[in-house]
Amino acid sequence: MPLNRDDSDTEIPRVEAGSGSVNPVGYEDYAEAIIQEGGAFFQIGQDLFIANAWDPRTKTCKSSWYHLQRTTIGDSCVIVCRCPLAKPDSPCVHEKFLSEYGREMFEDDFILTGGSEDVVLFSRQETTPDCFLNYFSSPSLNSRALNGRTIVTYEGNDTGGGTWSCAKDASALTCVHISQSRHMLQKLVQTDPSARDLNKTKVPNSRRAAKDNKSVSHLPISPPTWASLPSDPVDYVPAMPLRESPGVIPLIQTSSCCCSNPRHFYAPELPLKRQACVIYGLYQFWEAEIEVQNCSRCTHRLVGPDCRELGFFNYNNRKLFSHDLLDEYTSAYTSSETPFSAWVSVLSRRYDIHSSGGQKFVTADMFRAVWFSYVQLMHLEGDMSCPRCGPNPENTIWDGVTLAFNRKHLLRTLEPPTTSQVGSVERDKTRYTPGQQLIPDRRVRKLVRKVITGSTLSLGIGVETERMDEEEDEEDDEDEDEDVEDGREANIRGGQGSRKERAVNRARAEILERLEAIPLALEGLSRLDPDLGALFDQHFGEQSVVQRITPPEVYRRLFNQLSAEESVLQMATATALDCLEVFVTNPTGTNASALVEIPAIHEALSYEIRSVQLISERTVSVCHWILNRGRMVLNQLIKYGELPQLPVGNQEKPWTETGCCYGLPKIRERPKYPKLKHDIRNDVGGKRGAKCSKFYSQYGERRLTGGIMVVWCTHSISYGFHCIPRGEGRNDVFSALITRWETPPKRVIYDFACALGPYCMIREPDFFCGTQFLIDDFHSVGHTKCSAAAFLKTYCNVDPRLSHINSSAGECGNSGITRIRKSVSYMSQSRAIVYTKVFLSIWNRLRIRSLN
Repeated sequence: MPLNRDDSDTEIPRVEAGSGSVNPVGYEDYAEAIIQEGGAFFQIGQDLFIANAWDPRTKTCKSSWYHLQRTTIGDSCVIVCRCPLAKPDSPCVHEKFLSEYGREMFEDDFILTGGSEDVVLFSRQETTPDCFLNYFSSPSLNSRALNGRTIVTYEGNDTGGGTWSCAKDASALTCVHISQSRHMLQKLVQTDPSARDLNKTKVPNSRRAAKDNKSVSHLPISPPTWASLPSDPVDYVPAMPLRESPGVIPLIQTSSCCCSNPRHFYAPELPLKRQACVIYGLYQFWEAEIEVQNCSRCTHRLVGPDCRELGFFNYNNRKLFSHDLLDEYTSAYTSSETPFSAWVSVLSRRYDIHSSGGQKFVTADMFRAVWFSYVQLMHLEGDMSCPRCGPNPENTIWDGVTLAFNRKHLLRTLEPPTTSQVGSVERDKTRYTPGQQLIPDRRVRKLVRKVITGSTLSLGIGVETERMDEEEDEEDDEDEDEDVEDGREANIRGGQGSRKERAVNRARAEILERLEAIPLALEGLSRLDPDLGALFDQHFGEQSVVQRITPPEVYRRLFNQLSAEESVLQMATATALDCLEVFVTNPTGTNASALVEIPAIHEALSYEIRSVQLISERTVSVCHWILNRGRMVLNQLIKYGELPQLPVGNQEKPWTETGCCYGLPKIRERPKYPKLKHDIRNDVGGKRGAKCSKFYSQYGERRLTGGIMVVWCTHSISYGFHCIPRGEGRNDVFSALITRWETPPKRVIYDFACALGPYCMIREPDFFCGTQFLIDDFHSVGHTKCSAAAFLKTYCNVDPRLSHINSSAGECGNSGITRIRKSVSYMSQSRAIVYTKVFLSIWNRLRIRSLN
C-alpha cells in the first residue's frame, strides 16, 4: 500500500543504515556541529544529500564533500554514503546522522524536484567583490548511480572565466562534469533555462617539456652489442664492463661543459682540479676521482671528461653510470613490461646483496633522468627500413596503437603529418564525387543483391526451407514427447504448429520477393549493357530458376562485386584497369590469367576456360563495360597532377619535438581541401563510413592523447610512427603517405581500408590510383557489409604470390608495444616520444638481425 502524506498514522519505514548500537568515532561531536553550529549538510534532490568530510581529531569539517542517497526499499530505509569511512557493516558519521535526524531536519518536501540527472549548485560564497566560490554536484552522462556524481568547484565571476576543477580529475582543464556545471551557472545567473556557456576553455599555450640533455657526456654512443647492425658507424672501441675502480678519470680533448650549445671545451692551458665521484655499475658502485676544470662561460658547472671510451656515462661529474647498466634497462623494458620504479627496486636489492658498507642505488627519478639523457646520445639511426622489403616496401600494414600520454602534457610542438602548414597547397577544385559505383542506380544494385543472396531459387520452397521445416518437425516431436507427462500435449502441438507455419510463410514470402526482383534487375542491367543483362539472365534469370539450374559460385561473386555499394576503383585500380584493357583487346587465356588484381573477373574467366575451354564473347563484353566505367570514374576524380615537393635540403623539425618519426624524410606538406568541409575532422567515436558496420575503437582512455599510428612491413619491422593528439582516423594514414612516400605502396593494409580508399582517392586520385586498400584477415571478420574486394584474402585466393604477406605483422608489433603502454601513460610528451622511438628501434634491430 503506498504511503499517504496526509495520513498521520502511516507507518514510518524502518531505518537500515546507522541502526547499530555503536556510534562511529566522533559522531557526537559531528551531530552537535551540524545541529547547533549549522554545519554543511545539504539536501540537493528528492533522495540526494551532500555533506562535508569530518575530522574527529580537530572536530572540524574538511573542505572535501561526499554524496549520500536515502532510498526506501521494501520496509527499510537504505542510506548510502560515498565517503571512505562508510562500510557495509559500519556506518559513517554522515549515514548515522541522516538516519537519526534525517526526517526531523529534511522532511519530505516535493519542492525539491532534483534528481540523479540534474546538476545542482549547492553552495555559493562570495570571496571578493563580484567573485564567488561555487560548488556544483554534477552527474555522469552514462550513469544515474550515486558513484557517478562528482563535485565541481568554480572560483571567479559569473562569466565563467575563472578557475574550474573537477574532483574526479583535479588536473583536467575541461571534462563533461565541468561542461555541465558551466551551463548550469549561466542558466542560474541569466535566469534562463536555455542559457549556455559559450566561452571556450583556454588551454595553456605551452607547458614545460622534459629537461634537455644537460649531461656532461655528449659524444654519440654505439648501441648495445646485442642490438648492433653492420651499418652502424664505429667511432670507438667499446670498453669491457667495469670490474674495479679506475682510480683517476683524466680530462682529454673531448671534455666539455654542458652549459651552452655549442659547448665550451677543455682548455689545456687552464688549471685542473680533482673531485670525488661515484661510478654506478650493475652490482655495486665504485668511488673514484675525476679531473675537472672551471668553465669560463658559467659559474656553477665544470668541464668534465666524456668517458665514452671508458664505458661510462658522465651525468654531472659527480655521478657516472656504466654503459652496461643503462643498456640493461633498455634490454629489460624492450623485452617485457618494466617501469623505471620497478627496475630501480630490483637494482637496489641487487646492490644490497653484492655490495658491502650499505651502498645504495640512486632514486628512480634520478635514474630516469640519466637514462633519457643517455639514449638521446645513442646512435639509433638507419633501423627503420627492412633489408628485404627495401626503403619503399610494396606492402605496408598500418595500425593505430593505444600508446598515449596524458593530455595535460600535450605541447604545441607536437606536429603530426595531419597538420597543414602555411605554405600547403590548396586543392580548391576537389569535391565529394557521388555515384562511383559500377552500377550507378542504387535501386538496381539492391535488386541484384536480393536475387543473388541466399539459397538457390526455385519455383517453390527452396531446399534450405525444406531442411528447416524437417529440423523444426524433429524438434517439435522431441518437445511433445517430453510434455506428454505434464498433460499439455495438445496445447504445445498447437503452439509449435503455428510457429512452424509462420516460419514457412516467411520463407515463401522471401522467395517470392526474390523471384519478383529478377525481371526488374534484368531490365536495369540490360539498360547499362545488353551483354551484362544477358549474363545475369543466363545464370540467375527466370529460365534458370524454372530449370532448377544452380549458378556457378564464381558468377555469384562477380555480380556481388558489380552491385557493391563502393567505388569501382576498389574493385579495379588504375593498374588493374590497364591489365583489363590488354585482355579486352586480346582475350586470350594468358591475358585472362594476368587479371589477378581483379579476383572476381579472374575467377569467372578461369571457370569458363576450365569448363568449356572457351571465353565467351558475352563475358568479354562485360569486361569491356567494366573497363569503360572504371576509366570514366577515375577521370572524373582526377583534377590535378602531381603534388609539388619541398625544396631539396629542407630542414625538418626534430622528431623529439614533433612526435613524427619515419625512416623516410618529409618531402611534401599535407595539402588543404577547402571544399571538403569534413577534411580534418576526427573519425573517433563515429561510424566508420555509411557502408561499413565496423566502429572506431576508442584509442586511449579519457584524459589521454590518441595514441600513435605505426606503419609496418610484412616482416614486422616498423618504418616509423607519429603521435596522434586526439584520436586515430583515416587522415593519419593519408597524411603520412602523402608527406613521406615518393610513390605510394602497391598495397595499404589497414583495419579501416574500406573507407580509407575512398578518403584517399577523393583527395589525391592521381597519387593513389594504383594502390590497393585492403583489410587484413584478422579484422575482416568485423566488416560484414564490405564487399570482398576490400579483403586481402580475396586476392590471396587467386594469387599465391601474396601468401608471403603476413597481414598480422602489425598486430605482432602492436603486441610488443603494449609492454610500454603503462610507462608511457605517465610520461611527459618529449619523454614519451623518446621512449617509444627507442623501443621501436630496438625492436627493429632485433628483427633485422634475425633476418640476416
